[in-house]
Amino acid sequence: MLCFAGVKGQAAAAAGFLLACSLAAPVHAQVNSRFAAGADVSFATTGRSSADDYAHGGVLLEPLWRFGTTDPGWGFHWGLNWYDVKVDRSVGGTVTELGEVKIRPIMAGYGYTWVRGRNTISANMLGGFAFVSAEMAKGLPDVYRTRLGVEATDADASNGFVAKPEIDFWHDINKVFGLNINVGYMLARPDVTVTTSTGIDRRTVRADQFLVKVGLVYSFF
Repeated sequence: MLCFAGVKGQAAAAAGFLLACSLAAPVHAQVNSRFAAGADVSFATTGRSSADDYAHGGVLLEPLWRFGTTDPGWGFHWGLNWYDVKVDRSVGGTVTELGEVKIRPIMAGYGYTWVRGRNTISANMLGGFAFVSAEMAKGLPDVYRTRLGVEATDADASNGFVAKPEIDFWHDINKVFGLNINVGYMLARPDVTVTTSTGIDRRTVRADQFLVKVGLVYSFF
């Protein structure tokens, strides 16, 4: 699954589109499709920590892909799960918006797949390496200047390892459409550094996300 930046305003329309397509009459299974593409709506929640920076949950609209055929049993799985999160930080005792952190993981793992008619369920454990960057919020320099008396000039983030246990469900609506529901927990804890006139302010970001994704793909061949 591939995930890019979120689009909140389109979530309701996308959900309605998915529902309408799911009511289509079945014809032939899509499970033998070699390539299908579409989109999913992702609902993300996250916990807060008083010691670390933490990310907001939200609603994302993302691209969704399906490659090759599906075989039952144990096998290798992969995923990208790219996402952006808004991050808060306590500055001078008050929580403020730090900025946006972009997390770009490349993951692979192992899992077991059950195939029952038009339904395919996989329980997977994925892990890999994420390329991470940070963009400072426009108002953050003013916050550092007012509360700490220093100038904040730049923000950066460290790359690192990520992991995601997940349950992945596919339903072949008909020959060309496939419905996907994915439930998982993305673990990501990059360090985000704010460079100031007196040094650096480095803290760990709790960028974990509990994700529920509902998507639809169209089979091209």
